Amino acid sequence: MSIPTQTMTGGQFLTTAVQADEVFTREELTEEQRMFGRTAAEFMQKEVLPVAPRLYEHDWTLTRQLLKRASELDLLRLEIPPEYGGLGLDLISASYVGEQIAVNPSFGGSIGAHTSIGTLPLVYFGTEEQKARYLPRLASGDLIGAYALTEPQSGSDALAARTTATLAADGRHYLLNGQKMWITNGGFADLFTIFAKVDGDKFTAFLVERAMGIVSGRDEIKLGLDGSSTTALMLDNVKVPVENVLGTIGQGHKVAFNILNFGRVKLGARNMSGVKQALGHAVKYAKERRQFGRAIAEFGLIKQKLAGMAIRAFIGDAMSYRALGDVDRVLDAGDRNDGARVMRTIEGFAVECSINKVWTSEALAWAVDEAVQVFGGNGYSREFPVERAYRDARITRIYEGTNEINRLIIPTRLLKQWPDLFTAEAARRTLSDAPAAARGGPLAHERAYVAQAKRVAVGLLGHAASAYGERLKDAQEIQAQIADMVIEVYAIESGIARAEKMTARADHRAGIATDAVVVYTSDASDRIAAAAKQAVAALVAQGVDPSCAGTVQRLAACPPTDTITARRRIADALIDTGRYML
Repeated sequence: MSIPTQTMTGGQFLTTAVQADEVFTREELTEEQRMFGRTAAEFMQKEVLPVAPRLYEHDWTLTRQLLKRASELDLLRLEIPPEYGGLGLDLISASYVGEQIAVNPSFGGSIGAHTSIGTLPLVYFGTEEQKARYLPRLASGDLIGAYALTEPQSGSDALAARTTATLAADGRHYLLNGQKMWITNGGFADLFTIFAKVDGDKFTAFLVERAMGIVSGRDEIKLGLDGSSTTALMLDNVKVPVENVLGTIGQGHKVAFNILNFGRVKLGARNMSGVKQALGHAVKYAKERRQFGRAIAEFGLIKQKLAGMAIRAFIGDAMSYRALGDVDRVLDAGDRNDGARVMRTIEGFAVECSINKVWTSEALAWAVDEAVQVFGGNGYSREFPVERAYRDARITRIYEGTNEINRLIIPTRLLKQWPDLFTAEAARRTLSDAPAAARGGPLAHERAYVAQAKRVAVGLLGHAASAYGERLKDAQEIQAQIADMVIEVYAIESGIARAEKMTARADHRAGIATDAVVVYTSDASDRIAAAAKQAVAALVAQGVDPSCAGTVQRLAACPPTDTITARRRIADALIDTGRYML
């Protein structure tokens, strides 16, 4: 059940025992990467957070001024090639900067929409002339970018877009007609990547300047991120030069979906920033708030919440930086300016991009909810910080592709990339192999368990592909159950690798990191077992041999662990330091 090293790409973690030294962790950030992070953190603390109330009042002139200031600190040019005024840095560097900027999710959304989905389509799909014309001005903040894909009738189903592009009589322009929705920076951006259908069916990307005739709607009144501009765009015979077609006519889906993968792979670090902020607020409040004559931080159920937030922060960082490191490693092996090669690479890691998007957004949702609970009634008040965090977090399960869509991407991409692994015969072999012997080390049982869980996920996906055939695309429920198993496998293994690296380096936090992995694995095994139970029942109803149920049940089971004591150790360390320490 192994894949030759030379053909490894995204999704390979399911069939290979990934060792700690093969995984990049946050602890390995270089001094240069940390320097950029410190610059971003200082900028946010000194220049953005003090004026945040004005952002919530929709002072877009101020937002543009802050974006211009960010450009002076090189924060807008990280991923733009040097020949166009950028720095040409790696994904890890850009993500670490994004993690610091996410301390204010509204401004983080504004700058992220500009530097990522607003700029990268041009970086990877633009002609030399297009890049020379626009990238230096995007790098300097003289132009602000935005990305316009969603429409009133096409959200997750992007290819159902109704916006049209008709070649004008002069043969030199396209006339764009239609409407876009939920466009970040929509109220003040200058350059938009807009998707429309040429001749009614050729889905295509265009570079469209505001001055060409774009009209913005009013700013949406949103649940959260209310310090960022989100508007509709109205396109009424917007006249776009033919040389502003981005990429190839009819190939707009390649622009749209691969750029979203770039957003997803970097989103994890930003989401974990939100988890750590929520945890920081909760720890501080729990130490100060007294009930029944004691600080509430002394109560077991509060400790359970604090520990749960810290565990998610640790595992989420492990997952995010592992994926970033894997993608950067492949990109560094070739020409990072070769757009076609970069797109093939990020598409190859679509599974990991979707995994991180789903897991980190749901971890953030859990963390901010628990933070509100720690604050009690005060958590429901706008006078305290976690209320806004709760509202801001909700969108992360919707944008960059809903979590439902991303769950479906996971099995779909695995089946496409490794079809020979997911047949009925391969599934039977996978589920009948003898369990691997546990090796030594403090996380030996967890490594043995994740190997078993991988076999469950691979075996059930193989049975599903065989039993359902073409009907699997409509069996969304079983796809989602298998996706959840795959997600948990990736999360557990990422945490194991990070904790093992910390132990090998004699990191003083290694004990707490090990506790975090032990607790997470125990909890995740329950979720894996529940998902496997539902999947097996559905597969048996489709004619799969019922005897596989017992095998799956044994493989999905994890021996009981004293997670209560481990959680208390984690919480006590948090309370002693007064902050997240991993």
